[in-house]
Amino acid sequence: MQKSVSKICRQYSNRLTVAGIALVFLFLGISKGMAADSIESKSISLSIQNGTIQTFVSEIEKQTDYMFLYKNEDIDNSIKVNVKAENKPAIEVLNEVIAKTNLVYKINGKHIVLTRKGSADVKDIVITGKIVDNKGEAIIGANVLIKGTSSGVVSDMDGNFSIKAPNEQSVLIFSYVGYVNQEIQIGTRRTFSITLQESSLEIDELVVTALGMKRSEKALGYATQKVSGGEFEKVKGANVATSLTGRISGLTVYNSTEFLESPTLKLRGENPILVLDGVPTNMSLGEINSDDILSIDVLKGATASALYGSRGGSGAIMVTTKKGGKEGFSVTVNTSNMFNVGTLAMPEVQTAYSAGYNGKYNTDDEVWGDKLDIGRIYPQWDPIAKEMRESELTSKGRNNFKNFLEFSMISNTNVSVTQTGKNGSVRSSFSYVHNKGQYPNAKSQQFKYSIGGEMKLGDKVSVEGTLAFNKMISPNTAGTGYGNQGYIYNLLVWTGPEYDVTQYKDYWITPDEKQNWHYEGWYDNPYLMAYEKRNTIDNNTTNGMLSLNYQITPWLKALVRSGMDVSNDQTQRRAPLGINSTRNWGGTDKGYYMEKNAYAFSMNNDFILSAEKSLDKFTFEGLLGGSIYYYKTNSLEASTKNGLSIPGFYSLKASVESPNIDVYTSKKQVNSLFGKLTVGYRNAFFLDLTGRNDWSSTLPTDDNSYFYPSVGASVLMSEIMPLPDWMNFWKLRGSWTVSKNDLDIYAINTAYAVDNAVWNGMNSAYYPTTLRGSVKPITNRTYEIGTTFNLLKNNRVKADFSYYNKLTYNNTVQVNISALSGFKTLLINNDEEYERRGFEVVLDFVPVMNKDFKWNSIVNWSTSRRYYAKLDEQYSADKLWVYKGARLDAYESYDFQRDPQGNMILFNGVPKLSDYKSKIGYADPDWVWGWTNAFKYKNVVLSISIDGRVGGLSSSETNRRMWQTGAHPDTDNKWRYEEVVNNNKTFVADGVTVTSGSVTYDAYGRIVSDNRVFEKNTKVVSYETYIKDYWRKGPQLIFDETFIKLRELSLSYDIPKKLSSKLGLSSSSVSLVGQNLLLWTKEYKYADPDKASDDLSSPSVRYVGFNLKLEF
Repeated sequence: MQKSVSKICRQYSNRLTVAGIALVFLFLGISKGMAADSIESKSISLSIQNGTIQTFVSEIEKQTDYMFLYKNEDIDNSIKVNVKAENKPAIEVLNEVIAKTNLVYKINGKHIVLTRKGSADVKDIVITGKIVDNKGEAIIGANVLIKGTSSGVVSDMDGNFSIKAPNEQSVLIFSYVGYVNQEIQIGTRRTFSITLQESSLEIDELVVTALGMKRSEKALGYATQKVSGGEFEKVKGANVATSLTGRISGLTVYNSTEFLESPTLKLRGENPILVLDGVPTNMSLGEINSDDILSIDVLKGATASALYGSRGGSGAIMVTTKKGGKEGFSVTVNTSNMFNVGTLAMPEVQTAYSAGYNGKYNTDDEVWGDKLDIGRIYPQWDPIAKEMRESELTSKGRNNFKNFLEFSMISNTNVSVTQTGKNGSVRSSFSYVHNKGQYPNAKSQQFKYSIGGEMKLGDKVSVEGTLAFNKMISPNTAGTGYGNQGYIYNLLVWTGPEYDVTQYKDYWITPDEKQNWHYEGWYDNPYLMAYEKRNTIDNNTTNGMLSLNYQITPWLKALVRSGMDVSNDQTQRRAPLGINSTRNWGGTDKGYYMEKNAYAFSMNNDFILSAEKSLDKFTFEGLLGGSIYYYKTNSLEASTKNGLSIPGFYSLKASVESPNIDVYTSKKQVNSLFGKLTVGYRNAFFLDLTGRNDWSSTLPTDDNSYFYPSVGASVLMSEIMPLPDWMNFWKLRGSWTVSKNDLDIYAINTAYAVDNAVWNGMNSAYYPTTLRGSVKPITNRTYEIGTTFNLLKNNRVKADFSYYNKLTYNNTVQVNISALSGFKTLLINNDEEYERRGFEVVLDFVPVMNKDFKWNSIVNWSTSRRYYAKLDEQYSADKLWVYKGARLDAYESYDFQRDPQGNMILFNGVPKLSDYKSKIGYADPDWVWGWTNAFKYKNVVLSISIDGRVGGLSSSETNRRMWQTGAHPDTDNKWRYEEVVNNNKTFVADGVTVTSGSVTYDAYGRIVSDNRVFEKNTKVVSYETYIKDYWRKGPQLIFDETFIKLRELSLSYDIPKKLSSKLGLSSSSVSLVGQNLLLWTKEYKYADPDKASDDLSSPSVRYVGFNLKLEF
């Protein structure tokens, strides 16, 4: 079976190799043609009858990248130009025409200078400068024109320009789309610093929308938000998704403290689709190189991503990668190195009592043992001599966990090479990421390579392509969580402070068979866990895209695009003989070995025909297209059974019995047709209509087609009505859509489950237990309204408000049916309906701005809640908090029995849980916020990102287990001391007891009758017994997740270009950076609530370091 999986992997690997070679040759062709063509090699076609010199010059400029410089008084307009050329060298046409005039020409770089014959050469004035926007950021491609001539240049990647002017009376015109033009007479100045102000009349920012189409933001009827790729280039942590936290209103990022665990992204409470360069991908955001990201556009809601069908029903994260740069050849090196400088949250334990229970030391279980450091002698394991010895019970391991942790760091270095010319560009990038975790042997290496570019093939055809490869290897990713019996489970929760863990680094008594450890069950030597109980990964992901654009007519073009993902993940899991923590590791102390190969392949193919037309005051944009999405997975997992026959030999061949084998394969295909029509009127009214029809292979063949309509509209109020002087721009928008979700693979067409070696070594097959009913796709109706406006001079305040409403119906449910049918459950649609409602706010404002200093601040705020809109009389949960209008995220828990005043009722001095669950709050946060600030003073920029969540409940397993086992620091108190040291129980719980009477409840736990009589509890009980009972279940395990975090900080200095040039650099910068810096929590103490769950969470690490960026 391994061979079959490997064969499949090789087949697709070969296809990728061919595609990659083709792409590389394509870009080699680009690089050869990217140097701008000389006029000697450029051919042109034109026909002019009785034209002027200016007409001829204009035609040459249109068909080449050359610009003419001349004085108006030198041009004799009485001279008529008659020329006809078909694909003729431009230099020949130029010579032919100029020879018949009173002019001569001289080629200087990209300029052709015309002067009168016999005139003396006049030395031009060289003018240089830099063009920036009102944020102080360089404007690339701004136009600089000498007024009254066709002579001009454009600014480079740094906003710099250089132009020759004929005299000091010349006037320079500075312009750029979306900005107000400026005119300045040269006079005696030779250097200019130009700041262009944004036009207050409209917003023309382009947004990457569904299918990778760039559209003007003013025409969109739904909410979007953009983050520039530059935001991810300085603070480069383990995963780029972390840097998105708090930067997008409506996007909640749940960050984990566990090694290599990716953040979870929720957009408006649901899972958005990730789109890379216009193609949906099954990759995670963390697999994309942060240095390759040009921008991230977040399309919020189903309307924004309706053209992606069911996969886009929850919005989309559109990642656009870099494919070029400034003209010419450049090399960029960007390195970020961050180091562990402490923790924000870490479990703490008591160090006064040993392992054991009932006040006596033993190595069976728990930390309710004897008092330490009072001279008591017990037989204890000596890890140096590796034998039992009588010794004093002391707190030698009071810092065991901290001493076990190691120095951690994240180093991320990228080198990119770019070549850009007239006909296209190519960019190649390589990154190496070294991540050293805080546990021994927790480390990873990640190699990321990408190549991408675009090229014009004549006037009508252009191609674009990318190819990226990501490899991650790690010797061990295990050691976390309660279920896996990780390091905190072993070191902090279930073992005591009476041993020094650093003395156990020599973890073998008998290599590969018997560990050096003082426990014989459940718990293991942490160093043995780190180096011998291993989960090794070797993950490989390849992503590629190739597209071809053909401009059929000036208003009609066609796009053919194909993109694919291939992943091949290899996992090996092993545990030696003598292991105690066998849960999820074979279930035996006789050794274990498992290997798994997981392969996934997906392909998206698109064909799109798009058109743009203007008619009087109307504009029309439309597209028609189709797509095919294909997805396939294969996995093969095999593991030893009943242990290893040879100690230390980790192979399936060493299995004592026939190995367990599990094979899984799945396929899915969705065929689609879609269309869109956008109508604009007077640049103020815009109407968007889209439709998509999918045919899914996971739905019944007689009902596998479903249609997605959407409507969006926007109105620029600032274009149709006068506004106050303080309001520059105002837009209203709204949208409506219906989206549908098909079912998971095998949800209705289930297959036999095969087990090996069940009956005397023979295999068996089990038929599925779920019977398919007549199932319709889950359907969502969504509408959204919003407004955007800009206020004050230079748009110092920009605000955006959104409200959305999403109704979900045709939900599926598995219901129990009679076993006589041969099945256990039936899959059907129920009548239950859910409604999600949410608000989002974005405020972008500039509190301070002057010549040298600018403060830019952005606030993101959002709230999202889900409610029952309709109940199913038969299948909805029968609970008091389940009713129409109630929230879906109610947090349920058993509470203790209480009297009418809320006091705990104690039985023999200890509490007793109620038989009925109750609602104690809600799981989802009340609201989520983020606040980013950038302070710029000359060449220094300070960027600060703060975010947090308010409300939301979750259980802290760390807190619960430390109380139960006696490890919690608050268990070191007077009651425990008296009980253990003086054998005197003194603990009396706060509560009441029942002296007489009885109580009856209804089916929901509500009191029907109650004649009980209560009195204050006076029963003395064991403190250990009480705590174990109290912390077993109940609302005291649940905590409010409210927190505020200083997420990222960077202090950057752009080294002056004069100094950089002396070092052979075109630009350079150095930054002090930090991530995960400060944390305040309302209730969480021993774990970081960022993930919204705590299963013995690892310490939350603070990182500080530096970034250095050099461009050659």
